[in-house]
Amino acid sequence: MLQTKKWYASKTIWGIMIAALGVLITNVLQVPGIELPKDATVDQAQAAIAAIKAAQGNIGLIVGQVTTLVGLVIGVIGRVKAEKIIA
Repeated sequence: MLQTKKWYASKTIWGIMIAALGVLITNVLQVPGIELPKDATVDQAQAAIAAIKAAQGNIGLIVGQVTTLVGLVIGVIGRVKAEKIIA
């Protein structure tokens, strides 16, 4: 008879959830929340445009991709080493 374990003890499940978090981070954090007031001055608008150009979503993209990669690796390792089924 096969041994079972709870879903939260599965590396595969955790890997999938971490990878999904990485995808979410990639999509949410691409551009920082830069806001302009309704009556923004030219200087404020230029500063916001410069901040958006400088960010280019790099931080969110890097964090998201690394998180996704870590989740995928954990999921694959969990699947390869699995000896019990999820109950």
